[in-house]
Amino acid sequence: MRDGLLESVPLFASVPGQPRASQGLPLRILRHWQQPAVQRLALLWILNLLVCIVFGLLVVQWQWFAISMHFGGTDLHVTVYPPMILCLLWVMWFGVIWGAIPAYLSTFVLALYSGMPLQWALLFGLADPLGLLVIGTVYRAIQMPVVLNTASQWLFFMAICFIASVFSATGSFVWSHTSQLGDAGLFGIWQGWWLGGFLQASLINGPIMALASPAVLRWRMQHFPQPQIRLMEKWRLLLTSALGVLGVLGFLWLSLFFSTGSLRISQPNSLADWQHLALVTRESTIAVYWVMTVLFLAMVFLGYRFFLHWTHELERAAAKTAAERDIALRRQAEAEAARADMELLNQELAIRMVEVESLQFQLQEQATRDPLTYLYNRRYLHETLPIELQRAQRQQYSVCVVMIDLDFFKAVNDRHGHAVGDAVLVTLAGVLRTGLRAVDFSARYGGEEFCLVLADIDLVMAQQCVEQLQRCYASQHIRGVGGDLTGLTFSAGIACCPLHGADEKSLLRAADRALYKAKADGRNCIRLAPDGLLDAEMDTLA
Repeated sequence: MRDGLLESVPLFASVPGQPRASQGLPLRILRHWQQPAVQRLALLWILNLLVCIVFGLLVVQWQWFAISMHFGGTDLHVTVYPPMILCLLWVMWFGVIWGAIPAYLSTFVLALYSGMPLQWALLFGLADPLGLLVIGTVYRAIQMPVVLNTASQWLFFMAICFIASVFSATGSFVWSHTSQLGDAGLFGIWQGWWLGGFLQASLINGPIMALASPAVLRWRMQHFPQPQIRLMEKWRLLLTSALGVLGVLGFLWLSLFFSTGSLRISQPNSLADWQHLALVTRESTIAVYWVMTVLFLAMVFLGYRFFLHWTHELERAAAKTAAERDIALRRQAEAEAARADMELLNQELAIRMVEVESLQFQLQEQATRDPLTYLYNRRYLHETLPIELQRAQRQQYSVCVVMIDLDFFKAVNDRHGHAVGDAVLVTLAGVLRTGLRAVDFSARYGGEEFCLVLADIDLVMAQQCVEQLQRCYASQHIRGVGGDLTGLTFSAGIACCPLHGADEKSLLRAADRALYKAKADGRNCIRLAPDGLLDAEMDTLA
């Protein structure tokens, strides 16, 4: 474990701003006894517990409850209960649990010491913690600072303490019941409880908090960093408001009830009793008036504080919504800009892809086309002819391969130059492109040799096709150095699959040897590869 309570208690996190009562320390920090700050806090808390118990016993021993006082023309009852002074400070500075436990134990021990039965003592001990819980709950609900620096903070503190005193005064019913007090005695105990609690908080706790809270809270923040502020849920706020209203209504009803009970007389015809009745009525009316005045001011101020709190929360919610809307609009604009950029990138990518495809096509053409005649080259022939032969075998049709060689091409180059020779080659390429079908293709085999692949055709039709090409080629005129070249001729040899072979090598060899036969027979003719021609005979012809 790393040193420091901050690492030991993970729910602590530093938060700037004034500490608030709702940010109570969890009691489980006492488990970290090895921390010096925890040791000091625990010792002070245990000492406070013992002091509260001792003072509670002294209250019973010295009868500091329901002390009669004359103020403002009326008799009031006040109870002095020092444990509530100490416990309220612990609630405001460290949290409800730190003050509620000593308050409960001191009240419980007090009840047992006064002779109250155990079951009633257990219930009676909850009276003061109930009032402390009201204070802690309300302070948590609207996040009020515990340092009393301003008049509004003072008024808020006094109003909450008054309502909390009314709630804790419910313990007077248990006390009066177990002590068998009458209506007048119950009224004195009840009034002394809430009035004494309110006066103690206003006249003693308020000044102590105003003077000592800054120093205590600095020490606390130094050793126990603030937990994260978590705003109270709406239902708890409504419950707090409802409890305040019910407390006020209950107080008014109890005031009327006790005042009515205290006005009973035993001898209706006694003048002294009627005088006492008039005096009590006057005093009760004045007391209720003052109490009503305080309650009215307290409820008005609490309503004002709750209104400010809700207004602040609405403003925060509106600001948060506006900020989220601005963020959403900014993100939407960024998304639209990104989408526009993406569209531009996609367009550029499409252009680049077209360029790449064009380059690939050009490279493919350059790799498979003869640069002079722009016919397919020998590489393309060797790649495509086996595929065409396999297709012919599957679909049961014949394929003819024609080898062509230009007649006297070397003499043309020697007499007219290579430019004219190139023109002769280009002229024949043009004849082949226009004279063949779409299913056929032609390739420059090398030099002045060309190869034709004719699909789905027999030898007779192939020979007719080549004869037509010869006539077209002979009709061409090429301008030369010494005049136009006319009477252009070529020789051709034809082989057929499957008659002369089923593979590329056999067909090319048969067509090539038939071409040599045509050249041997005087050129400008077409020869077919004979059926069953032996290799030895073909070699002889070559």
